This record gives sequence, structure tokens and C-alpha cells, in this order.
Amino acid sequence: MHVFRSKIDRWMLVCLAISIIACLLGASVMLKVGGGVNHVLAAIIVVAGAGFPLWIFMSTQYMVDDTDLEIISGPFSWHIPIQSITSVQETHNAATSPALSFDRLEIMYDENRSIYVSPLDKAAFIQKLGREKLVVATAKNRRKTADRISKSAAKKNDASRRNL
Repeated sequence: MHVFRSKIDRWMLVCLAISIIACLLGASVMLKVGGGVNHVLAAIIVVAGAGFPLWIFMSTQYMVDDTDLEIISGPFSWHIPIQSITSVQETHNAATSPALSFDRLEIMYDENRSIYVSPLDKAAFIQKLGREKLVVATAKNRRKTADRISKSAAKKNDASRRNL
């Protein structure tokens, strides 16, 4: 099994630092005020606001063996059989995903599912998946992606017309 760490953008580190500092300041104020309820709330703030993001940053990784891709990010995990992967292509999509950088790979798998990852060494990651030939989407996959985008745009247009 080969483990790939996630690439981390500097702005993500800045956001993490700001989050942790803000949570610690808020918790310290509650602890100074005192009282049992404030102590409990301070603990919740530190765990949720600082611990949870730190857990995600420290644990986001992609494990590839001969048959499976396992993605772990904090308490979340995905298990994708390598045989179900239909394409791998570079993207800078900002969708929520187990990727700590916008320098991402979109992995299409199963019928119409996708997930974004940001391995530090993209070339080695793709090679380990054994999907070099899928990095550039085939014409069929490009058509599927274009169809999905146009369907999504049509839905948004319909929704905005109804709101008028």
C-alpha cells in the first residue's frame, strides 16, 4: 500500500491558524468569565473550532493498493475500487472535497460519481492508480462532463426564472 499526503495551499494554513487563534481566544474569554456552563462551552469551542480542522489537516491522505483507493480526511473516509475509476483529470474546482489544495485531480468513478483529491505527487499517484491513460479525458467523458454542466446550468436558469 502506498500513502500519498495531500498538498496544502498556504492560504489553507492561514485559515487554519486564524480558526485556531479565534477559537482559543473565545474559549479563554469563557474560562475567565467562569462557571460550569462556560467551561463546557469553551471545551466544545476548542474541540469543534480548532481540533476538528486540525484533525482534517493532519489526517488527509490517499492510500492506494493493487485494488483500491482509500481516502481519509479526519472522520471522513471513502473506499473506491480502482476498477470503477473511469477517468482522472486535473482541475482547480473549489468544490468541497478531501483536498487541501486547489491543485486537484478529479476522479470519476462508478456511473456518475466524482471526488477531488490533491496528492502532493500527482504523477506518482496517477501511476500507482495505473490510470495514466485516463488523465486526459476521452471524448466520451468530455461529452458527459459538458452534458452535466449544461444540465446544471439549465436547472439554475429554470430556478432563477421561477423566482422572478
